Amino acid sequence: MSVFTSRNFASCAAEGADWREASKTVLEQLETIRTEDDGFNFGFIYISDRLAEYAQSIINLFRSVTHIENWVGSVGMGIVGTGKAFVDVPAISIMIGRFPENEFCVFPESKDHLSEMPIKGMQDWLEENTPMLVCVHADPMADEDPMPRMAELESLSGGFIVGGLTSSRSSHELFANGVCMDSIGGVIFSEKIPVATALSQGCRPFSPFRTVTSGDGTAIYELDGVSALRALLQDLQKNSPEGEEMPIVGPLPDLRQIESSDDMPKPYLPLFRGEVHIALPISQSDQNDYLVRNIMALDPGEESLSVSQSITQGDSILFVERNQEIIFDDLEKTLKSLIQRVRNGNDRNEPQGAVYISCIARGFSETGKAAQREMEIIREAVGNIPLTGFYAGGEISNARLYAYTGILILFL
Repeated sequence: MSVFTSRNFASCAAEGADWREASKTVLEQLETIRTEDDGFNFGFIYISDRLAEYAQSIINLFRSVTHIENWVGSVGMGIVGTGKAFVDVPAISIMIGRFPENEFCVFPESKDHLSEMPIKGMQDWLEENTPMLVCVHADPMADEDPMPRMAELESLSGGFIVGGLTSSRSSHELFANGVCMDSIGGVIFSEKIPVATALSQGCRPFSPFRTVTSGDGTAIYELDGVSALRALLQDLQKNSPEGEEMPIVGPLPDLRQIESSDDMPKPYLPLFRGEVHIALPISQSDQNDYLVRNIMALDPGEESLSVSQSITQGDSILFVERNQEIIFDDLEKTLKSLIQRVRNGNDRNEPQGAVYISCIARGFSETGKAAQREMEIIREAVGNIPLTGFYAGGEISNARLYAYTGILILFL
C-alpha cells in the first residue's frame, strides 16, 4: 500500500510473511514522507493477531525508528487501512498525527496493572483540560471485566467514549505507550481537537415496538400478550415480499424438523439463515439508538425465544434483520449523514484522518470480501484520507458495548 497523507496525518498498512517484514514495509513507506522536524507526536497502531506474540518487539521498533513515543491501539483478527482490509493475515496498520502536546492524554501511563480509577496522570490532565473524545481498547479476556472500568472512566472524564474490544485467537495485547497490561487503555483528546463519530448498526427493523408481557432471565414467553415465537413469525410474515399479513392460527410449524432452506416457508428464511435478531431501545438516547442481541434458541413447544441478554417484564423490544446487503446499505447511509453533519454547509470541514472499528463477524464474512467492501464504501464517502483501524470482538460507542456494528471516528 501507499502512504496516505493530509494536513496533520499520515497512514500506511502492509502485510508480510512475519512481523519483521510487515514492520519493515510500513516503516519504509512512512519514511518517504517524514522530515526531521515534521512534528508528528502520536500514533494509532493495530496489528493482526497472527503477530500478537511479537507485540512488544513491534511497539519497541516503531517507537525507536519513528521517534514517536505515544502509541495507542490493539491486536485484531483483522485490521484496516485506507481502502484496504487485511483479514486473517500477518499485517500492521498505523496512522500518525500532529497534536499539541497538552491536548491529549494516553492512559494508563505505565505498563503496570492499574486497577483503580482515577489514574494519577489522567487526573492531573483532566484538571487542566476538558475532554471531548476518549478512544479506548479493552481486553475481554482480562481477569477484570473492562466494562465497569469503562463506566468509571466515563464518570471521571465526561468524554464521549468510543473504541472496541480486542479480537484474537491468541493473546489480547493493547497498546498505550507500550504493551498495556491493563484491562483497558487508550487516549483522551481535549475539546480543542475537532472530531466526529458515527455508528452504523448494519440492520433494519421489521417489526413495531413490542412489550415483553411475560419473560424470565433470557427467555421471552409473551410479547403484547401473544406467544413470543408466534409474534416473531407473524412479523416475519408481514415483512416477506409476498406481504402476507394473515394472522398465524393453529399449531406453529415445527422449525426443528426443517433440514434445509428449501423446506423452510419463504417468510421465515431470514430466521433460518440466522439474520433475525432482537433490538433493545436505549431510553436515554436521542438518536433512536438500540442494542442488538442474538436470538439463541427457539422453543416451538412453549412458543418462546431465548436471547443473549437478560430481559424483564415491561421491556420494549423490536425485531431486526441483518444481512450483507443491509450492512452495506446502512453503512453508506450512515456515512452520508456523517459527512453532511461534518460539513454543515462549510466545505472546509473536510476529514483529515480516520479510525474505523468494525465487528469481526462482519470482517470474516465471505473470507474477507465483506471487509474489503466496507473499506471501499468508506473510501467512497471520505476519500483517500489517512485511515487505520481493526475488527473488534465488540464495539464501544458512548461507553456502551455493541455487536455487529461499525464505528467511524473522523479527525477534522
